[in-house]
Amino acid sequence: MARSATTPELEKEKRRKWILLITLVLSLAVMLTSLFFLAKIRGWRVRKNDQSLLAIVNENTPVPADSGQTLAFIDDAYMIDARCAAELEQMLLDCRLAGNDPQILAAYRSESEQRELLNAMTEDLTAAGYEFETAREMASEQIEQPGHSEHQLGLAVDIGGKESGDGTNRWLDEHAWEYGFIRRYPDGKEDITGKACAQDHFRYVGLNAAKQIHELNITLEEYVSMFYGN
Repeated sequence: MARSATTPELEKEKRRKWILLITLVLSLAVMLTSLFFLAKIRGWRVRKNDQSLLAIVNENTPVPADSGQTLAFIDDAYMIDARCAAELEQMLLDCRLAGNDPQILAAYRSESEQRELLNAMTEDLTAAGYEFETAREMASEQIEQPGHSEHQLGLAVDIGGKESGDGTNRWLDEHAWEYGFIRRYPDGKEDITGKACAQDHFRYVGLNAAKQIHELNITLEEYVSMFYGN
């Protein structure tokens, strides 16, 4: 029986079809693998993270109504959510052992304390000669409205240093994530956080979330959107 004749064109077309088929199979395998790992990562984060530690609070989003927390004293003068008290104490201790002098500047504030702080600055600016509305606007640029401050969550802490230079700042930049804290308003992310860079403001998000946020070099907003968005 005679064999069907083949031509270079037919062989070329056959190879092209095989290459296309292999490419499609490989592309499908890569896509399925990516979806598998993404699903696994998202599920792992949901299991590992306490989502109440990831609450977004800003001028448009108030403190959750169910954010009641157990508070613990730090340095005998400040209070913070008990879930992060041990980590904060250890972070401050290790920072001091590294030759720095970190000082807590602010921690938990109730809604009424936030209001008093805003009113006090408004009064100071009014006494300095500004009209009330102008003074209130200026004060609001530095102090969040009552009910819209992360400090009310008990998970935020402002930390400064008394030593010369910025040793505390550098140390916290490098190590805060190891204790579950992130720099909440980093430089260059103002369009995402809606806040100007704040070198002293840190937020506890949990050990796992802080590690991932640090490794990905993203903000809390981006992290929540990436792993908990719809």
